Amino acid sequence: MMSLDKKRSISVRFVGVLLAFALLLEAAQAWEVIAGLHRHKTSVFAQIALLALDGGLIVLWAGFPRLWERLITQFIRFIRRWGVLRWGILALGLLCFPYAVLYNTYAGKFAFLSVRWVLYFNIALMAGIFLSSRQYTRLTFSDVLAGALLTGAVFAFASAYTKVSNYPFSLSWSEGNSLWDYSLLFARQRYLFPPDKPIFSYIDPGRQFLWGVIYLIPKINIFWARFWNAFLFTVPPLILAWIAFRQPAHTRKLAFWATLWGFLFLFQGPIYAPLILAALLLLWAEEDTPIWLGVLLALVGGYLATVTRFTWALALPLWAWMLSLITPTAIQKSQRAHYVPPLLLSLASLLGGWLSGNLKIFFAGVWRFVSQYLNFVPSLPFSTNVDELVLHHPLLWSRLWPNSTFPLGILPGIFLATFPLLLLWYLWHRRGLYSWSLWGYKIAMGELAFFLAVGILVSLKIGGGNNLHNMDMFLISMLFITAALWQQGGADWLAVRRWNMKERIVLILIVLTPMYFIFLSANPRNIPDAQWWQPALQSVQHYVQIANEQGKEVLFMDQRQLLTFGYVEPTPLVVEYEKKYVMDKAMASDNQYFARYYHDLATHRFAVIITEPLDANRQSSADSNFAAENNAWVHWVSIPTLCYYRVESIFPAAGVAVLVPRDKDSTHCEQILPTQPMP
Repeated sequence: MMSLDKKRSISVRFVGVLLAFALLLEAAQAWEVIAGLHRHKTSVFAQIALLALDGGLIVLWAGFPRLWERLITQFIRFIRRWGVLRWGILALGLLCFPYAVLYNTYAGKFAFLSVRWVLYFNIALMAGIFLSSRQYTRLTFSDVLAGALLTGAVFAFASAYTKVSNYPFSLSWSEGNSLWDYSLLFARQRYLFPPDKPIFSYIDPGRQFLWGVIYLIPKINIFWARFWNAFLFTVPPLILAWIAFRQPAHTRKLAFWATLWGFLFLFQGPIYAPLILAALLLLWAEEDTPIWLGVLLALVGGYLATVTRFTWALALPLWAWMLSLITPTAIQKSQRAHYVPPLLLSLASLLGGWLSGNLKIFFAGVWRFVSQYLNFVPSLPFSTNVDELVLHHPLLWSRLWPNSTFPLGILPGIFLATFPLLLLWYLWHRRGLYSWSLWGYKIAMGELAFFLAVGILVSLKIGGGNNLHNMDMFLISMLFITAALWQQGGADWLAVRRWNMKERIVLILIVLTPMYFIFLSANPRNIPDAQWWQPALQSVQHYVQIANEQGKEVLFMDQRQLLTFGYVEPTPLVVEYEKKYVMDKAMASDNQYFARYYHDLATHRFAVIITEPLDANRQSSADSNFAAENNAWVHWVSIPTLCYYRVESIFPAAGVAVLVPRDKDSTHCEQILPTQPMP
């Protein structure tokens, strides 16, 4: 058998390994079906089909290697005769993958990771055959790699659009109220609220502006609002990756594939658009632009990043220094040109952060956080609300490691996401493809360590830690470093395509690793049929109408998008007690805030409360997702609310409950409240 293997190309052996791995996954999944863990007939039929397909390919590859290569060669020659039709069939095949796993009626039955991997391997192999270069009549490793990249990018892109629909209710815990938040900047006229009073919303200005731009279109509906949300999670990362890898010019064709990889790498988070756009502005400022324009771009980028999240305050200033020391053009500059431009860009981005008002919150937060753990209480030269933002939320250190909220855990997750890329950097270093100054190396590694520490701390705060999106600054930093190494020699190394087996393994790992996180987070499209949600909407409309006729208030604690898009008749907006803000106060154990809420409950201020179904069940952190958050909500919100109000209508499929005041005396409720109502 070894003699036959030696006669085969490395690419053919690699394909065989992929097929063998796919077969093992299929066998494991088939065992789950046989054992009764999955009882869907569709799953059984799919497993039989996939096992037969890949099993036959394995037999052909292992037992008849020459026939295998001859069939692949003949098939490649055959599809090259199709002309433009070849690319149409490829596009159709690529789209079939996300459709089968995410969009079709049975998508929920194919949500298993093993099925996704098996389909991915098979379609990537087919895409590689369709992408095969005209220079060869055989399937090469680079063809398979390109097929894996293209297949993965199409799947990741499509996975962001599964929620785009006209469904009126929330499709996730906070999605509906977030749509309401986004509308307030440009479409507050949709609400019955005094025009001379501000509408408080628990969202940063950066996201409210970017996500709210769509509301400048008159009468925009919920479908296009959701489409814009998906657009902001997909297109900006693609543009950032393209700008980062488009140089050098002589390898511009390879930049397309590097862009797809960069998109997959960033999509592991995923990363919010404001930081992506701020990074784009910095890359533009770092190019050969007039210094005044570069300073202006850095100023805007620093403002956009910091006004969105105060934890992003130092992102652009530190990136400006790092890029000035590791990019090829910067390395060749004189000493004066080496330090003056990055200093100006750093100062400009810091000024933008200060103008946002959040830079001082960042420094105050670091100051207070360190003092808290060192038992040292310093005074600050300025006042901020940093205690509310930083210190009142506990850190859940258990989320560093595998847990029910994030099965991988933060540390193993970020290690898995980035280790293959570190291996690639090492291989490029061994080949002598790049050289950094000592300062460039120290600054790059120091910034990575700093951004990693910030990402870990933010992920550990209660309310987070279920994915890697708080590692945004760290992931973008790694993308910037990779792009710099790409320009110094990585692109030329990839263009030559003379890779040994270790390098091939690393290349396929940096493609497959992001796909693991994408498969883990991509949920099938699950839009309830009208028969499930129309009764819920009619019930909400009915009770809102009654409250309006009686001149009483309606609290939309949840589902505020029903007001935004006109699903209920106009009703005076009650700004207080929005779900996300209430959750934040519950996690912070804010007695003063809930004293006012309990007073409004006790006095039956609201004729109707629209919320998610409430229950009083506490959860174990070992078994339940976001158990700590759920228990805080139950303690501060569910139990008190259900004591003063009763469930009039509940629709679990739509995630809606209609609450009305209890008729009986509720004075006994004060005995179970976490804090007493404000008198």
